Amino acid sequence: MQSANYLVVLFSRLLTFVLLIILGVWGWQQRGLLFSPGRLSAKKQSGVTLQGFNSHAEFEKECKRCHQSLKKQQAFLCVDCHTNIATEGNSHTGVHGRLNNVLQCEQCHPDHQGEDFDPAQAALAFFDHDITSFRLIRHQFDFDATPLVCSRCHLSPEFNAKNQTCEDCHFSADVNFMSQHVIDFGKDCLACHDGIDSMARFDHSQTNFFLNGVHIMTECVDCHVNGQFQDLPIACAECHAEPEMHAGLFMESCDTCHSADGWSPALLDDQTFEHSNQTGFSLVRHTKDYETQTIKCVSCHEQGLENFTEQTCITCHNNHDLEFMGQHQVVFGSDCLGCHDGIDRYSDFLHDNVFLLDGKHATITCESCHLNHVFQGTPSLCSKCHAEPLIHADWFGLKCQNCHVSEAWVPATMLRHGFPLEHGGGNTQSCTTCHLDKYTDYTCYGCHDHEKAPLELNHIQAGVSVDELQNCVLCHLSGKIE
Repeated sequence: MQSANYLVVLFSRLLTFVLLIILGVWGWQQRGLLFSPGRLSAKKQSGVTLQGFNSHAEFEKECKRCHQSLKKQQAFLCVDCHTNIATEGNSHTGVHGRLNNVLQCEQCHPDHQGEDFDPAQAALAFFDHDITSFRLIRHQFDFDATPLVCSRCHLSPEFNAKNQTCEDCHFSADVNFMSQHVIDFGKDCLACHDGIDSMARFDHSQTNFFLNGVHIMTECVDCHVNGQFQDLPIACAECHAEPEMHAGLFMESCDTCHSADGWSPALLDDQTFEHSNQTGFSLVRHTKDYETQTIKCVSCHEQGLENFTEQTCITCHNNHDLEFMGQHQVVFGSDCLGCHDGIDRYSDFLHDNVFLLDGKHATITCESCHLNHVFQGTPSLCSKCHAEPLIHADWFGLKCQNCHVSEAWVPATMLRHGFPLEHGGGNTQSCTTCHLDKYTDYTCYGCHDHEKAPLELNHIQAGVSVDELQNCVLCHLSGKIE
């Protein structure tokens, strides 16, 4: 009986030992799976291999790849494989570079949830999209009022946002607007938009280029060509070509003379500069030379802006018409600016607005009145050019036009004469026939012959004294013997 019991105990122990060996072999073969809380994820990313593995499931028997609690923190074991995450964390770039708990991987990406479990998808429940450069405040719903899900914008498992996704969606909502928007600004949507939207709140004054003057009215696309916003030039010359008129004469510091309020008027020494106002000479008719080339400042100011000589005018115009200029200088001299102001005031000058030129005045030369080429202050009174004849000096006054016209000095027109010049018939006599020296004195003997003695005797007998005898008109009012 005791032998039978002994054999049973021995067999039981042997069986237990064999089972332990079997369990040990099986445990060794299964390694950590014996104590695993669940199968690892078999999810893969197309084309992604880390340390020779495509998914966590491929190394689920090697627990130490993720669990070395006494040697190394689990997060560091994660980034040993996922080196791109380590780079983001260290450089503070990408999504993981913005996370405060970047070393607590398991909080967002748990595993041991089965082969079909997706650790990346699980992280979405904990993910705050605001830490990215694009917030979802205005992207909660689609244009058809349905909720926007992640896959609507993130078409790939890597969750990489692509501008094409933005373009496709917004084109479907407003193709006309988007077509022009892409032409104006290009296709890099995320360069301008952050979902809030940053352009709606954008203040250009916060950049390194303040918009004022006519720049305020400028369209964005005029400066931001092809949707370029980064590293744009701010120097005037980068956008505005230097005018040929002063090319090479001034430095490229345009704001020394010009402001954003307008290219003109320019400022020189803080004073508004207009060539016609500052110099008295307009450039309206001096923009092109005789060969249709642009006239530059240095074309006339060869020795600098402060220096100018009228020989410059003469040389230029001599090259065009030497014969005309030669005669012109003989008549008017070389003081070009004394007559010309660049508009040109003499090319459309109407003399009648100043002094009517008719009669003999219409045929005389300019220099006959404008002596020494003086034009300002030239007198318009007849007596200033025509000396009063001695024959009526101090008798008729200086309103020559009362008797004379510009056709000729003679014959004059006497509006009133107390004595009938034609004696009641016959031809009108010249003034000097009667008025030999001056018009206050006269004689009838220019026409009437006489002998003095008989004439005096006859008049004395008629009661006319010798003194009265010289005043014939006193008695002969009509020129006849009364």
